[in-house]
Amino acid sequence: MFFIGIDDLGPHIYTTSPSGIYRSFNAYALGKGEATAREYLSTNYKKNLSFDEIIKLTLKALKESIDEDLTKENIRLAYVKGEENKFKVCSKDEIDGFIKAMGTTA
Repeated sequence: MFFIGIDDLGPHIYTTSPSGIYRSFNAYALGKGEATAREYLSTNYKKNLSFDEIIKLTLKALKESIDEDLTKENIRLAYVKGEENKFKVCSKDEIDGFIKAMGTTA
């Protein structure tokens, strides 16, 4: 399980295991292909990326970790923007726009 939260220092990602151990991450992947996606994120994540750069990084990590093209039908995307202080689940149209912006057809 993982948790995303925001405080005065900004957004944070934490994972926890059934044993109660928790860890903090700058970027994290969970689910099918997570090992490949985590490796991609750990290699390519940099501090101070813009929102658009983070979305592209996320989609590229996902693309590296699955055996099919990214489409608005086969992925779900949510994010927390520190300045807005809220969790947002993207619509299929928003996802389609992000995919097109990174140069991948939907």
